[in-house]
Amino acid sequence: MKKSLLLLILGITISFMASNSNAQDTTSPSDEPFFGESADFLIGINSGVFDCNSWVKYPYNIGAVAQFNYFPDLTKNWFFGAEVGAFYTQSTEKGDKWGRESKGAFADITLYPGLSFPIGNSFSAEDNEVLRLKKLAQARKFKVGLGFTIAIPIVKKSEGVGVNVDAVKPGFGFSARTSYDLNKRLAIFANATRIGRDLDGLGFINKTSTERIEGNKYKVTYYYKIGVLWNFIRK
Repeated sequence: MKKSLLLLILGITISFMASNSNAQDTTSPSDEPFFGESADFLIGINSGVFDCNSWVKYPYNIGAVAQFNYFPDLTKNWFFGAEVGAFYTQSTEKGDKWGRESKGAFADITLYPGLSFPIGNSFSAEDNEVLRLKKLAQARKFKVGLGFTIAIPIVKKSEGVGVNVDAVKPGFGFSARTSYDLNKRLAIFANATRIGRDLDGLGFINKTSTERIEGNKYKVTYYYKIGVLWNFIRK
């Protein structure tokens, strides 16, 4: 009786294993499910200029950024992204008409929609829809976007006549941006940002003296970044 029961259990086990073996997925990798969405995460460094008030020479800036871009539908060109950056800016007193010196560090956060254009797709007539989507996900891209930006002062050290760093506060504005994938990992980018607040603290100067007149000279700041990005995640 015990021997018959053991044989029955053994037979059921072998049958179950055989049925599972036959039921294994035999689809090729190109037929695996793919939902047509993609994302990438990039970190990079940048340099550029920080344009405020009546500078004879523009202050330079140097910093780092991190970007996340999400592509909801690879068959369409639109996408959404976010960027967090930090940069340091400086100009010596030789660069200003009145011998003022600007130093500062800022953080900025940008949320942006944009358009993405794949480059170098190598589709063939034999490609199915899943394979085409995978190729689109891995394709190099040229991206343009327009974002909403907040700039936050971290360090305020401008010095000289007509300086009022108390007026340097967080400001809101817009950013025009573009990037180009050199390969699957390396990209270059350029941003131009307008903030509706004076971020250097340099005030009005009396043209006949070094007296500062109350208030900052302009209520707007422009700064520009150009740099390289490394794509850590692409899926």
